[in-house]
Amino acid sequence: MDSKIRVFLAKSYDLVVGDTFQLFYRGVIEAPNPYSYSIVALCEKGKAFPRYFEYTPQEEGTHKLSIFVYNAEKKLLGQAETTLNVISAKEPKKPISVLCLGDSLTQGGTWVCELNRRISKIGGTPEGNGFDGINFIGSMKKDGVCFEGHGGWTWNSYVSDKVGSIWVQAPNNKTEKDQHSLWKDEFGSIWQIETLQVDYLKLNRYKDHDGKRPEKGILTHYKNAVDTSPIEFFSSSNGDVSPFLDTITKTLSVKKYLESLGEKSVDVVYILLGANGLMRQCAMNKSRREYCQTVIKQEVKEVLDLLIREIPSVKIKIMAMPLPSVSGGMGNNYGAELPFADLYDIINYTNELNVAYEEICFEQSYKNSVEFIHLAGQFDSEYNYPNTLKPVNSRSQTTERIDTNACHPNFDGQMQIADAVYRNLIKELSK
Repeated sequence: MDSKIRVFLAKSYDLVVGDTFQLFYRGVIEAPNPYSYSIVALCEKGKAFPRYFEYTPQEEGTHKLSIFVYNAEKKLLGQAETTLNVISAKEPKKPISVLCLGDSLTQGGTWVCELNRRISKIGGTPEGNGFDGINFIGSMKKDGVCFEGHGGWTWNSYVSDKVGSIWVQAPNNKTEKDQHSLWKDEFGSIWQIETLQVDYLKLNRYKDHDGKRPEKGILTHYKNAVDTSPIEFFSSSNGDVSPFLDTITKTLSVKKYLESLGEKSVDVVYILLGANGLMRQCAMNKSRREYCQTVIKQEVKEVLDLLIREIPSVKIKIMAMPLPSVSGGMGNNYGAELPFADLYDIINYTNELNVAYEEICFEQSYKNSVEFIHLAGQFDSEYNYPNTLKPVNSRSQTTERIDTNACHPNFDGQMQIADAVYRNLIKELSK
């Protein structure tokens, strides 16, 4: 017997005249295989394809989009509706400062640079607007564009005075296939590879391991690496602390952070966080929903309260987590152990996380300052992760595409993140 299927649509989506908007069914329909059902997308505008709804508006307007999910007997199993708000890109009337905040999905600055290109540059594909007065701020920089992204971080990392990661000087040949693999130091503590560089590795503490930081030595393979050769490191240092931490007073201060950047204030903050909370949820032995509704909500509110308290006029945009790889990335990164071996359970966690995010945005205390961007629906999780061709079986020369990373998008995926934020920022600039 078919049971009800949840369909996750934001209350509304931002669209821009001349810009192609796509809503991917995999990102909004919660089912092990959404395509085993009949999916019907209805709207007076746009086109309905087998995997997504698409609309490239040519004029401003408001349109209702409804999605229905049926079984083979045409029994309705789930439905949801949303509003598509279309506006034109307009030159901002005054300068605006933008802070993009996140974890490893933001650390490289790729999507932030593309957002800047689409807003501030001329030419390219899609063609840039060439607007002046858009100032991206942050302590990190790529191609002249500033941002704030730290691999392995959670919401709590931005309001904590603790150091949960280390950098080790370790010439190595590790690849992205070894990312998130586990390694043991001489004291018995387990570390997880977060960031890969030729001569350095960034390691996060794994679960509740809290032993002292090893100064130098050998890390031996514990789990999940492809290259299992030992890692010899010659020095180590503490990883990042929150950029909002005043290291002198040991207090959190957004104003001090802005002063250190030479900025007076910030107008808009985009936040993309959440992927790194899964292991902690498992360690707490809480259900997905309970964890997201209690622990995550509390940590999100601590960050929001800090920003709003010191910058009352700030507009904060919480971005939904995109779904993880559904084409083998979990198995490549994490093997055949729980919780990662249960892909549908991870999808459920992502959806519960995003539900919690949207609920916060509509709470009385935050609804005037905080907005939800449903990135999951605008991100093609079936094709936007690093991949390789792998034999379909050990005796065949025929190959199939298999993802090699579970949660770090490829370049195309980074571009789609930028597109979703672009549409929202255009709306913000028009105010």
